[in-house]
Amino acid sequence: MRKPLIHYFTTGILFCITLTAAAQEQPSISKTADIRFRREEYAQAAGLYERLLRTREGRKHAAEIKQRLATSYRLYNQYEKAAYWYAQLLQDNTATPEDRLYYGDMLKSLGRYDEARQQYSQHPDPQRVASRIAGCDSAARWQGLPGAVNLRNETGVNTGKNDWGTTWHGNHVVFVSDSVRRNVWYIKGTRRRYGRNNAGYGKLYEATSGQSGIGYVKDFSSVINNYPYHVGPVCFTPAGDTAYVTVTDPARRVPYDKKERPVYGTRHLKLLVFVRQQDKWQAPVPFPYNSNDYSIGHAALSEGGNILYVASDMPGGSGGTDIWYCEKQADNSWGKPQNGGPELNTADDDAFPVTGAGDRLYYASKGKAGLGGYDVFAASGNKAAWTTPVNLLPPFNSSADDFYYVPQTSREGFISSNRPGGRGGDDIYSFNLPPALPELQPLPVPLLRIPLTVDICAHTATCVYLYNKTRGMGWCYMIMPPSEKIEAKLEPDAEYVIRVHYPDHIESVEFDTKNMNENTPINKSICPTTPAVKETTPYPPKGHGHPPKKKRKK
Repeated sequence: MRKPLIHYFTTGILFCITLTAAAQEQPSISKTADIRFRREEYAQAAGLYERLLRTREGRKHAAEIKQRLATSYRLYNQYEKAAYWYAQLLQDNTATPEDRLYYGDMLKSLGRYDEARQQYSQHPDPQRVASRIAGCDSAARWQGLPGAVNLRNETGVNTGKNDWGTTWHGNHVVFVSDSVRRNVWYIKGTRRRYGRNNAGYGKLYEATSGQSGIGYVKDFSSVINNYPYHVGPVCFTPAGDTAYVTVTDPARRVPYDKKERPVYGTRHLKLLVFVRQQDKWQAPVPFPYNSNDYSIGHAALSEGGNILYVASDMPGGSGGTDIWYCEKQADNSWGKPQNGGPELNTADDDAFPVTGAGDRLYYASKGKAGLGGYDVFAASGNKAAWTTPVNLLPPFNSSADDFYYVPQTSREGFISSNRPGGRGGDDIYSFNLPPALPELQPLPVPLLRIPLTVDICAHTATCVYLYNKTRGMGWCYMIMPPSEKIEAKLEPDAEYVIRVHYPDHIESVEFDTKNMNENTPINKSICPTTPAVKETTPYPPKGHGHPPKKKRKK
C-alpha cells in the first residue's frame, strides 16, 4: 500500500504545480478587465471589475475601478447600476465634473428629476447643463399632460432582446433585431456575442402588418445580412429598389497588441448601397464618404429623393454625432456631406434621422431639453435651414431612450424605445394619432451669452459661488492659487449674487443683467478688507450649493 500512496501523493503535487503554472500564465482579473474595457466590451468589463473590487488588489485601486464600472454600465444602458457607481464616486470625493454630469444623466434616465437637477446645478459650466435643467424643470408638467395618443407594444415582433428601427418596404415592415430568428441562424455573426452589451449582433428582418399588429417575422435578405457584425438600420428609395444600409465595418483589420491583445481601434459604421435587380439584391457599392476615421450611417432620404441625411461623428460637427446631409448631383452622385446646422445639432449626440411629409425631419437628441436619454424632436425645413426643433412630449418621449420615430401616414407610425414595461431592451411601438393634436412649441432654454469675469483675492482653495436668483440655481467654482479669476456666461435680464466663501467669513456682491447683451461684459472684483463681512443674502434653496458650517458656541 505504501508505494501506491507515494505515487498518488507525487501525482497530486505535480498536478497542483501544473495548475499553478497554468494559472500564472493566465492574465489577472485586472488585466482582463482592462482589456475588455479598452475593447469597449463594457458588459464583460463590468462583471470583471465587480469581481476585482472584492479583492485586495481592487481595494487598493477602488476609485479608478468605480469610475470604470460607472462608465461601463452607462455605455450599455444599465442606468440603475451606472447611477449607483457614480454615487459611490461622489461619496469618495474622487469624481470629476463630467462624472457628476453623467450621474445627473443617469438619474434623469431613471425619471428622478429632482435629484438630477441637483447634480446638474453643481456642474461648473452652466451652459453645458442649461438644456438638461430645463428638461428636468419641464418633466413634471409634460408627464401630467392628458394622454391623447396610445402606444401599442408590438409583441408580435418584440423579444427580450433589442428590436428597433422600423421602416416600410412595400407592404412589409423591416426592422433591426439582435435576436437570432428562424433562417438567420446560418448568417455570419449571429451566433457570436457583442461584447458591449453581451447581446447578439443586429440583423435586418421583415414582418407583415395586419389588424392585430405586425408579425410573421423572417430574414429580410441573406445578401444584405451576410456580414459578421451589426447590419441596420435601412432606408429605401420610394420605388423600393435601392437600400441604404448601415453596417459595422466588416473588412477593417483592427490593430491588437501582440501580448495582451487589447483593441486600440474602433470598427466604425459605414453605409452600403444595395440595388435590387431581377428580384435579387446585388452586391453593394460603398457610400463614397465612408471612412476609417469616423462613423457614418442612419440614412434617411428626403421626400423628393434628392437629399440624403445621415448621422456621423466626422470632424467639423458640434460634438458627439451630428445630423449631416448630402445633395444629389447632376450625374446622380452624392455631394460632399454638409453639417445640418446649429438648430438641429448640439454638443451631445444627435442621431436616427427620419424624414416625413412636408419637409419634416424627425430625429433623436441627447443635447436638447428632454425627459431623459434620447428624446425625439421634429423640425421643418431642409439641408441646414430648419425651424426650431420641438420635443414630441409624452407618450412618444419618456425618461428612457426614445428614437426612430417613423410616420407611416399622417396619422399612424412607429417609434422605438427602451422604456420600462416593454418586452426587454429596445422595443417597437405603434401608434394612432387622434384627429387633432395641440400645436407643439419649442421649449425655451436659458441663453447664456453675457461674459462675466471676477477677480478674487484668495490665498487658499476657495469656493466662489455664482447664484442666479431669478432661476434659483447656482454653481460653485473652486479656484486654486495662483489662479484667482473665474470666467462665466450669464443669462440676460436675471439677478445674480457672487459669494466668496473665505475660511472665516463670506463676502457677497449682488448685480443684475438687465438691458445687457454679449457686447456688455461684466467685470467684478472681490478682495477682503476686513476680518469679516456680514452675509445678508439668503442662501439658495436646498440642493443648490453648500452654505458654510455654523460655528459652535463656546
